[in-house]
Amino acid sequence: MREHVHVACESCGARVTSVFATLTIGETEELSTVKTCQHYDRGEVLFSEGQYPRGLYCVHHGHLKLVRFGKDGREQIIRFAGSGDTIGYAAMVTGEPYSISAIAVEPSAVCFVPNDNVQRYLRENPHLSLRVLQLMSHELQDTERRVVELAQKSVRERVAEALLVLRSTFGTEEDGQTLNMPLTREEIADIVGTAPESLIRMLGELKSDNVIETVGRRIRVKDLNALKDAANLQS
Repeated sequence: MREHVHVACESCGARVTSVFATLTIGETEELSTVKTCQHYDRGEVLFSEGQYPRGLYCVHHGHLKLVRFGKDGREQIIRFAGSGDTIGYAAMVTGEPYSISAIAVEPSAVCFVPNDNVQRYLRENPHLSLRVLQLMSHELQDTERRVVELAQKSVRERVAEALLVLRSTFGTEEDGQTLNMPLTREEIADIVGTAPESLIRMLGELKSDNVIETVGRRIRVKDLNALKDAANLQS
């Protein structure tokens, strides 16, 4: 049986940065009684592509990867969700099946709010409705950007940008340089949209250029500015 986690919404730090920060005091108190919060180990699935939504998920702590599977069964990592992030809102609003799957990449606690409650909050709280529309708009813009990058950026540029995303998402260890992330080389390749062999080759090039250092699965960014240059990011 999955472990339940007790989290009071009124005192939850993650709620402050989530869409539920827009709820009234009364709605927040109700939310605390109707939601459930469960623990997920690495690799456990919250929901799968093709399933119909039953509500919204809000990450209390940990990280999830949101992925789509190709015809060959290979993952394409769309984005990550961390503390305070809400997932599943697009499918819930449209009433269509999930177009992505959500999978824990490290031990995580995730709260679930039933669809009936969320729909009522959306009808009665215009601030929540606006916040959800903003999230959907940002997600669309990010998807459009990724499509352009996959078409126009080199593998080296995409690998460098993926490392920057991982640094921003998971942070670094105490040395301030080693990426504090639990992903395998295959998962990093799934972010980039390339084969693991190509990823390993590009990591080798960045290592030869003294931009990064690798020890086993650990990646240390030795020259952050050089990594940003390699990613060819627009200012």
